[in-house]
Amino acid sequence: MKQKIPFSPTLLACATLAFMGSYTASASAAQEAENVERIEVTGSRIKRSDMEGPSPVQSISRADIDNMGYDNLQQLLEKMPAAGNGTFSTRGNNQDSTANGSAAVSLRGLGADATLVLINGRRVAISAFAESITNSFVDINSIPVSAIERIDILKDGASAIYGSDAVAGVVNVILKKDIDGLEVNLGYGGTDGPNYEETTASLVWGTTSDKSSASVIVDYYKNTTLSSNEMGSLGTANQAPYGGQDFRSSRGFPGTFDVNGTQMADPNCPADQISSSNSCVFDYGPFGYITPASERVGAISQFEYNFDTGITAFMELAVQHNSSVAQGAPTPLDKDAGLTVPANHPNNPFGQQVGINFFRTVDAGARQWDIESDTLRFVAGLKGEINDWSWETAVQKGRSKSLQTGDRTQGWVRTDFLQ
Repeated sequence: MKQKIPFSPTLLACATLAFMGSYTASASAAQEAENVERIEVTGSRIKRSDMEGPSPVQSISRADIDNMGYDNLQQLLEKMPAAGNGTFSTRGNNQDSTANGSAAVSLRGLGADATLVLINGRRVAISAFAESITNSFVDINSIPVSAIERIDILKDGASAIYGSDAVAGVVNVILKKDIDGLEVNLGYGGTDGPNYEETTASLVWGTTSDKSSASVIVDYYKNTTLSSNEMGSLGTANQAPYGGQDFRSSRGFPGTFDVNGTQMADPNCPADQISSSNSCVFDYGPFGYITPASERVGAISQFEYNFDTGITAFMELAVQHNSSVAQGAPTPLDKDAGLTVPANHPNNPFGQQVGINFFRTVDAGARQWDIESDTLRFVAGLKGEINDWSWETAVQKGRSKSLQTGDRTQGWVRTDFLQ
């Protein structure tokens, strides 16, 4: 039995609309699938369309950096929970350090030399000075924070991918790109009692087209000195009155001497500075800098050009100049210096020639260093895709140069001159 369905223009219109809606949704989904951006996840050589990787990666976006309010990378990274023992900054390496004015990050407390720092997934030249003479590291003060798009922190060992210097993990700094327009930022902050000031400025410029992009980022940062003697009870090495321990140095002033084989403190040494071993101790705490004065200026340029063949040429150029000052307590002298005080010296209270056991050259003043650091980074290469394969080739040049200077006008004393 056949049933004849009468023709209905309304029914035909509904069916047509339903078909068009289904087709549009399918086309839209297909278009979205084609527009999915493939990204490279830190800790993996495989590009993928999702953010999940086999290793724990913490990603800090540009918005996160702005909300944190930090003006330089060292302040940001040293506050990360993943940063552990071995992380140091200019606040912790300004006295008797081999890497003054520099800063490094150490993941999981394994040391700065076991944490790999990358820029756009590529290695960076290590600092010219090694911390504690043997520990090489990347000076993160050479990376201006205004140039950063995001930071990926791989909080797990990645030596199988990146090498032995990534045993503790990887910090991958991704720089801004595809900038279109001009952005200028100025900042100033300060405190009263103690007096401390920070000044920042940055200029971000970029232009993009269908085939090319170019950007230039200039960053400036300056801070004044914050001395330990401005910190009250926190600025002394003697924490015994506050429930802590007494860390004052035995190399004191007016000194401790060898008198006929017996160690004796100078009679002019105040009673509260004489230790149980009869040494005249010295409070070196007020002579240090909580934050030494520093000034940094840097520039980063990035260029890309897309050829009709599907190959992209890229280039990165970064330069940075940092200057800072460090300060330590007056020069300490031990018995090994071989110094003696004759019996007729006007300041010799013992009436006979004595040897210097422990002494501090307070009259010469605190020791100061001037530190100048310059870094250069150049990258140029080509990249493209062949079917489902991605390829990239590049050359890179990196350089780090640092100079620390100090002379007698800055409190430095030469033992051979004293002898």
